[in-house]
Amino acid sequence: MALARDKACAVKLRTRMKPLPSRAGLEATTGATVTATNVRWVLLSLMFILSMVTYLDRVNISIAARYMTVAYGLTDVQMGKIFSAFILAYGLFQLPGGWLGDRYGPRIVLTAAIVWWSIFTALTAVVADAVPRSVLPVVVSLFSVRFLMGAGEAAAWPNFNRTIANWMAVKDRALASSLPLAGGGLGAALTPPFIAWVMLTYGWKGSFYLCGLIGIVAAVAWYLYARDTPEKHPGVNAAELKAIRSGSGSAMISADASPHLFTRPHAPRTPWRAIFTEPNVWLLFCSAATCGYLVYIYMTWFYVYLVEARGLSRMRGSFYTAGPFIAIALMTPIGGVLGDRVTRRFGKTVGRRLVSMAGMFIAGLAVFSGVLVTDIHIAIIGLSIGGGAIYFALSSHWAATIDISKEHAGTVSGVMNWGGNIGGMASPILTPILARKLGWAPALEIAGLIILVGGTLWLFIKPERQLQSASGE
Repeated sequence: MALARDKACAVKLRTRMKPLPSRAGLEATTGATVTATNVRWVLLSLMFILSMVTYLDRVNISIAARYMTVAYGLTDVQMGKIFSAFILAYGLFQLPGGWLGDRYGPRIVLTAAIVWWSIFTALTAVVADAVPRSVLPVVVSLFSVRFLMGAGEAAAWPNFNRTIANWMAVKDRALASSLPLAGGGLGAALTPPFIAWVMLTYGWKGSFYLCGLIGIVAAVAWYLYARDTPEKHPGVNAAELKAIRSGSGSAMISADASPHLFTRPHAPRTPWRAIFTEPNVWLLFCSAATCGYLVYIYMTWFYVYLVEARGLSRMRGSFYTAGPFIAIALMTPIGGVLGDRVTRRFGKTVGRRLVSMAGMFIAGLAVFSGVLVTDIHIAIIGLSIGGGAIYFALSSHWAATIDISKEHAGTVSGVMNWGGNIGGMASPILTPILARKLGWAPALEIAGLIILVGGTLWLFIKPERQLQSASGE
């Protein structure tokens, strides 16, 4: 009898210890029709917030500039060099940042990048006092810190794109690309009043400490929630995996598919020759350069234009400066939604081309109209639409880099954004020179003409033609 009881207990114990089926496994065994989870959209929302953080950290120094020039006895020319340090590093490290995301995955690379740039954001407040000026002049120490911060931020956008390539269906690429871009626009619009309040409350150094802390919190949130691919995320069910990999777009699909059915190959070799000899890549590089030229005018000289050329007060000028960034936040998702719809109807080449060209042509014409009209309110509307229309077009630029090579989207988008930042490095230098020689109106009209030329490049860009080593979809 005792032996029988022992056997019965052993059977019960084995039954209790039997491993529970996974969430996806339960769906697969039942064969039921289930609703797809929405982890990819939560992840995209997190990238929207991270994009706001990038602009918070890069724009804060422009608000603190007047305090820093007084504290350290810097001239505007010296402060301009410190500003340029970020742009220089941001452009140079686009390609390495994208390659690292392709090689090691966006989860760890982006986490490390956020921690890196957050540390150097905080160090901006203390480096000039911590290092003896006889050893390292103030300009050099601040230039170095901002350069290192820019090197970290350079990894952000290529790794956003790497994540979108891994997580989003073909039909949602432009919309997905537009949301982080919109987050950047919203961050740029909200940063000036927020940083101004922080500086009045805690001092200008406190603003850098707070921005650094916000970045560290964002890095922790990204590391805890993000995964490199949907297959690795515990919250993704088989229905969402199938929606992502099939591109069907249906939220209610059969759950029979195994969660490991669509596994992406790990770290494919980077086809450097194919990337650097592909006409699509260099055409995107040049098109993005024309966008970057105009974008960085809004970021650097737009406020000065409003005050000096339009005669606005400093307070009123600072208020109107937010106009283009509000337009960016509103128009970018529209460009993403429209880009995906047009692409589904006409194909990748025609779809990406129509939206990109439309946005860039609208941007150029809006800048011309904003400069030429005398009524300040109409001018602000026109110039703001010009800023928003650039990002309306850029959502399809970023989506096109994934179309060209999904496996190497981080690297290809890094090359494209490298072009954008070359344009961004040129305009802050050339714009005041042109304004001094020709006037502010011609200087901005030249920027409008440049982006119109960039729009015509899309007549030759063909996203349907993939890299030779890229796998089809």
